[in-house]
Amino acid sequence: MASSICLLLIGNLVLNFIVPCLTTVSFVDLRDILNSSTSHCSVVFPETALTDRVQQFLRTLADVSFANESTVSFGKLREVPQNWPDGRPLHIQGIVAPEELINTVLIFKRSRQDRSCLLVPDDNFISPPVVAFRLPSQEVQEEFDQTLHRLTEFINGNCGTFRNADGFVNLKGIHRKDILDNLFSTSKSSSADKSLKKCMDASKIINMCMLNDNTISESSTPITIQTHNKYLDSGNNMEECERIEVPKTSNFFHEYLSRSKPVIITGAARHWPAFQKWTNAFLKQNYGDRKVHIKITPDGQYEGVEPISLWKNHQNFSIPESVYRKLPYPDLVVVRPASMEIRFSEFIDFIENISLGLVKNMSAYLEYSSITNYFPELIEDIEEMPFFRNVLELKHLNIWLSDGNTLGKLHFDPFDNFLCQISGEKQVLLFDPHDNSRLYEGHIQEAMLTYNASENVFSREKLLESTSMVMSPVDLLHPDLQRFPKFSQVRPLNCTIQAGDVLFMPSFWWHEVQSRPSSLEHRNLAVNFWYEPFLAREFPCQECGLDVNSRYFHLL
Repeated sequence: MASSICLLLIGNLVLNFIVPCLTTVSFVDLRDILNSSTSHCSVVFPETALTDRVQQFLRTLADVSFANESTVSFGKLREVPQNWPDGRPLHIQGIVAPEELINTVLIFKRSRQDRSCLLVPDDNFISPPVVAFRLPSQEVQEEFDQTLHRLTEFINGNCGTFRNADGFVNLKGIHRKDILDNLFSTSKSSSADKSLKKCMDASKIINMCMLNDNTISESSTPITIQTHNKYLDSGNNMEECERIEVPKTSNFFHEYLSRSKPVIITGAARHWPAFQKWTNAFLKQNYGDRKVHIKITPDGQYEGVEPISLWKNHQNFSIPESVYRKLPYPDLVVVRPASMEIRFSEFIDFIENISLGLVKNMSAYLEYSSITNYFPELIEDIEEMPFFRNVLELKHLNIWLSDGNTLGKLHFDPFDNFLCQISGEKQVLLFDPHDNSRLYEGHIQEAMLTYNASENVFSREKLLESTSMVMSPVDLLHPDLQRFPKFSQVRPLNCTIQAGDVLFMPSFWWHEVQSRPSSLEHRNLAVNFWYEPFLAREFPCQECGLDVNSRYFHLL
């Protein structure tokens, strides 16, 4: 549609904008709205409400306020139906009786695709949420621009937009754009490019870059690294996580949280009572009789991805065809560890013996176990980061306790994470979440190891119909660059933490974690705080980027 000059009256002001003039806003029906609901937020005016004054609101919103918002569309309804096209009731938030729809504006929010369940058919009907804005009645004398401002804010709040009534981006929108324009990425770092020039050669990729216990200096001089746990020797450096002292809240928000930038807060947990108090002897004495659910593997690898052909009877195992067709890697499975119920004191003895080499071909892990549910008394021995209290919503508080020789394979978590090391160390290799096609994100079928305790034998027999949504099919130790060539473009960030250190790991950063035991207590012990993320995205979705979580728009 050709652009022209629109002269629109807002209150007592005449606004002169060169915008596409919508001389008419089309009538729509629910099928039109539904067909566009995954890409558009629809603002709809029932015909019964279209007085001259309301027509003026509609023209101003469509021609000025949201003229440059491609995700917001405007329409008119001849009447408000009571049901969706498939017969299900049309529920409008806050509306109980049909007569309440008189003099209202309806917003059909964008509907999110259900990416979590592959059983959902492709043509599954997903109805978008619907909310109503009540316009002032004729008896209420409210200034035009006051109502327009409230309606604009209502649309912003429900459509995820950031516009003023005059069509310009509001302050929150400016802040949001600044945040998204300045996200941290290892690919933007010149130092990373220099240190990884040799390392990222396709023939040497990540398995030539893994580190041992050595700390990499800022110097570009190659150093010799000892082979550890299948990692190859390497003379190449990786970019290192920044290390800082405990920051101020404002500094942390602007420099790390809002930029999605990993950082190590050195020694931030060392003053905790847990640091001295949580010895193996203390844990056994106070919680030894409690049953815990532990995970076990034969080789210390947790949630790795491997060919389904290694599993017994895989040719006879079938999953629903509708699910199979949607699997991007149907020949692979995520290997979940075997599990067992055991007394906590027995578990501690178990991991000590494994770490000391008295038990062979076995690894044991109490992983992401809720402290609140299992050991609520221990909460008083730890604390949230003082610069982060009441900033984001805490979702989970977990304990991680193992023999120490464990490798958590490449995955991401949809939470902002503070990983607090109490005993032993963790080498965390991080990969940024800004191009997830490089990590080949997608659903991968799951399988679970089984363990015969009497024979001390692990078996690959239990294939599952469920899928994992957060694991990468790429094996860092042996990357298949013919199948996954984009992986050669990744830039790893090494974030190794020692006892007392805290790693801030932003949401959706891919990571692989090599744990190593304490030489004194023969274990690896950590706790972590998972928060509702400040930056979020849909998943699994290779093309979906980070955006400010709508729950935190008030922080903009």
